[in-house]
Amino acid sequence: MKEEIRKEIRTKRDSLSEKEILEKSEIIKERLFALKEFKDAHIILFYVSTRSEVKTDEMIRQSLSLKKRVILPKVRGGDLLLSELKDFPKELEKGAYGIYEPKSGYIREINHNEIDLVIVPGIAFDRFGFRLGYGGGFYDKLLSMMKNQSFIGLAYEMQIIDKIPVREYDIAVHKIITEERVITIRDF
Repeated sequence: MKEEIRKEIRTKRDSLSEKEILEKSEIIKERLFALKEFKDAHIILFYVSTRSEVKTDEMIRQSLSLKKRVILPKVRGGDLLLSELKDFPKELEKGAYGIYEPKSGYIREINHNEIDLVIVPGIAFDRFGFRLGYGGGFYDKLLSMMKNQSFIGLAYEMQIIDKIPVREYDIAVHKIITEERVITIRDF
């Protein structure tokens, strides 16, 4: 079931033109930056977008220019190492799964408890805040260790579905931002 949803949503997402991706991503960025959770956050965990995902490059650049501390994940074994980014994109290289992550020479490890806001990727999200990731379980593992952070998923409206099959270890986000709305699952 999960694989069928992944395939269907990725196909829809991959059908977007570069212009549509950029336009929708800009609207999503504006909605994110307008949120209290973003304004109040000092340390933000982002992901570097790939392929047809909501583009995070400009979000990362602007966050750095706003003097926010930007953290990016690096796959290390079965976990995500969290590292502070200072110079985007100079400090990045393609890593696991072809996703840009911090170069080994620029690792500035940070504890997950220091993070205020987590921007969460996903292939699909449901109205309960559950997400369908890429199948590695990296984010569910990380989010399960976090207790005082706000989790916000970024997605195109087409990535919102009625219900995702959930397992006991799946972690829901607090909000989902699309180009059409901000969905509040529960206030942080």
